Amino acid sequence: MRCRAIVDLGALVHNFRHLSALAGGRTVPLCVVKADGYGHGALPVGRALAAAGNRHLAVATLEEAAELQDGGLDGSILVLGGFERGEEREAAHRGIEPLVGSIGQLRGWAAEARRLRRRLPCHLLLNTGMNRLGVDLDPLDREGTARFLEVLGGCDWLDPRGVAMHYASSEDFESGQAQRQAELFGRQLAVLRDAGIKPRHVHADNTAAVMYRGVTVPRGRRAAAMVRPGLGLYGYVKPPIGRSSPSGRQLRPVLEWRARLCSLREVPAGSPLGYGATFVAPRRMRVGVLSAGYGDGLDWRLSNRGAVSVRGSRCPIVGEVSMDFTIVDLAAAPRAREGDEAVLLGAEPYDAQGMAALTGGIPYELLCRISARVKRQYVNGPAGQSPC
Repeated sequence: MRCRAIVDLGALVHNFRHLSALAGGRTVPLCVVKADGYGHGALPVGRALAAAGNRHLAVATLEEAAELQDGGLDGSILVLGGFERGEEREAAHRGIEPLVGSIGQLRGWAAEARRLRRRLPCHLLLNTGMNRLGVDLDPLDREGTARFLEVLGGCDWLDPRGVAMHYASSEDFESGQAQRQAELFGRQLAVLRDAGIKPRHVHADNTAAVMYRGVTVPRGRRAAAMVRPGLGLYGYVKPPIGRSSPSGRQLRPVLEWRARLCSLREVPAGSPLGYGATFVAPRRMRVGVLSAGYGDGLDWRLSNRGAVSVRGSRCPIVGEVSMDFTIVDLAAAPRAREGDEAVLLGAEPYDAQGMAALTGGIPYELLCRISARVKRQYVNGPAGQSPC
């Protein structure tokens, strides 16, 4: 096998339980498995989480939700982007819920509910300063608030069982943006409560919020706090700005990406390596060719600056990362042989956080871009349950 990604479902469950414990026993986790579980495989991830007690999943699209259902997952599924026009009928048939982020989406879902003459559940997304998706509800704008409540009141076939907002920078303790968002959300919830809207779930907190701030949403007598762990399930959290974070060290990276050394050679000093001759051997060198490149998702920006682990030793990438192959300097691994596996991504310092620091990217991007031709292998899954 030229390269593979080993997904440790035991580490996934560890991270789920750690985040759930930080959030508190009465808090309901809504686990985010969009983008094929951040590149880890949404179905195996969803099944492992279900076996660990999770009952709520979140995805980005109706298509992603349908794939989970068709794969046998029967818990509640929330589509974070809401539905595209024309998807309402299939969604209603499947019992999939939207996170409604606009008046147009609200009216479209309400129209389907009236057609069916059946109450359809949804969650309302309120804009608190992310300014991407979400209904604008300014408690100081009486006319605007009245118009929104009038629209919502006319959707009598809807069951708004959840209300949510999205933090833009929950890891940032210097700007004050997260605090302003939380305060506005509290006022918005009060407006909805005064209008008789009493959701079962209220949610805002992502991984960074849970780990650095605790549960920030107002707790009511009827509404249960939800949290939306995403990146943290897979072993990472954005580093905080303005404070330290010992708790982040308890997360375990779930994915380890390995590639085989498919060729080894000795090159004399002065030899150019790879496309564009961006690296010229300063001495006689022993180099290896890894069977992975940017076609597999290895970031091209790691050219001449990244490193991999071969037999436990750090081996720098030399030359440009190409589509299918990457050249590494094997000076630190003199016993390396053709057929050995190198670790491209895994535990620190070869984790997604460290790689992102080299490329100017973010861990989300690096994990999601590992391509479908990298075979996923699942280990430490639920007993008696096939992950695929």
